[in-house]
Amino acid sequence: MTSASPLPQKNQLVDLDVTGLAFGGKGVARIDDFVVFVRGAVPGDVVRARVLRRKKRYAEARVEELLKPSPDRCQARCSAFGACGGCVWQDLAYESQLKYKASQVRESLEHLGGLTDFELRPILGMSSPWRYRNRADFSIGMVDGEPVVGFRPAGRWDSVLPLSECHLLEKPIEAVRETVQDWLEEQRIPGWDPRAGKGFARHLLARSSQNGGELLVSLVTAGGGLTEGDDLVQRLRAAHPQLVGVANAVNDGRAELSAGLPFTVLWGRPFLLEKVADSTFKVSLNAFFQTNSQMTHQLCALVAEVAGMLDDTQQVSTTVPDGPVIWDLFCGVGSIGLTLAHRAKAVLGIEAVPSAVEDAQENAHLGEVENAHFVEGDVAQILRQITDGSHRLPEHLQIPDVIVVDPPRAGLSRKAVARIGEVGAASIVYVSCNPTTLAPDVAQLTEYGYRLEHVTPVDMFPHTPHVECVASLKLAAPPALPQL
Repeated sequence: MTSASPLPQKNQLVDLDVTGLAFGGKGVARIDDFVVFVRGAVPGDVVRARVLRRKKRYAEARVEELLKPSPDRCQARCSAFGACGGCVWQDLAYESQLKYKASQVRESLEHLGGLTDFELRPILGMSSPWRYRNRADFSIGMVDGEPVVGFRPAGRWDSVLPLSECHLLEKPIEAVRETVQDWLEEQRIPGWDPRAGKGFARHLLARSSQNGGELLVSLVTAGGGLTEGDDLVQRLRAAHPQLVGVANAVNDGRAELSAGLPFTVLWGRPFLLEKVADSTFKVSLNAFFQTNSQMTHQLCALVAEVAGMLDDTQQVSTTVPDGPVIWDLFCGVGSIGLTLAHRAKAVLGIEAVPSAVEDAQENAHLGEVENAHFVEGDVAQILRQITDGSHRLPEHLQIPDVIVVDPPRAGLSRKAVARIGEVGAASIVYVSCNPTTLAPDVAQLTEYGYRLEHVTPVDMFPHTPHVECVASLKLAAPPALPQL
């Protein structure tokens, strides 16, 4: 910075030209070399912003006045936009969202991973980027003395924003929210006050599958559980004929959880049936499954293509006896591995969550898949046991041709990367929902002889800063590093 451009001070109003987007969705502006992250701004905006906090290397600010709107700025659909905070890019044209997501994938790989010699393939976006979420975790609180089912306002944990419509949710889920809120009001059941630790109804978990063809609902309560469950079931069944199950989960703790809790089935079954590609999957109440069913089809097809299991006409290119052996790490309910199974010689799935492994095994049965084998346990530990011989696999599964890895947002531990590198599969397909953790993981895999060939961003989360990636790595040289 020069003396003509002093550092901005807290509460100061500054005029800024916004030139980029940061991870998390804030606009990026600069005063000489000093970076200002601007909430509520999109690239191309000229804004007057108030400085909220200032650090040594950057400041954070909030738009107070839009002096000149960006040509990429558009009108947000949601009346709660800016207050909810769930889809912070709703005022940025969708084509621009795709452009910036792709550029952030490249930036992560280059700057965080030191990776340069790779191909960034065109991002896969949605033709209609609305009404795609098949799951909602609503909070329940009190507003003006009445129970309200909605979302937390941006930056708040102790209040609930009343919800009239969410343009990201599948419509059947939104209808469930309305039914439950009306029922809570009529029954005079209080919502939860997290500050006081008082109330009864805490969360509503609603899931849908097959484009709203099936609905599963869980009301999370405090105390000893729901005594009016039969009445709630009758109300939901009358209003939503696609309902397949209703549960009551209990949370007596302080943590704000809507899933992974003990529950009682009030009616029906505690799982959905979802279709991906030509496979049917059982998805239990608390199981992880991609929240965008439409793009999950494209994601699985892309994984098959990157794994070399489809030809140029997108037809099956291998028969089962001649196909590759696939190891599907962090396999969940088997949504990726089982879609590959009929093109593979065999599939091994490894997953730490017991209920997910049970679902994966049942999904193999549902799909009449006989060449899939699932193991429960920590991925790094199981891989170590396989390599040292203490965990014996069937002979046809012992050497993988392709490893597919789809870890949580936090990415892989260094030990997990080391174990994968030691296996030495010819090809790795890394499915990531966070390019900032993908980058260091790929950089570590290069130390085991792998080369990043190409990466394809996939927009599973329109109008949010999040982006999925499918990366292809090939083994260029055998691993030569010591074990971790």
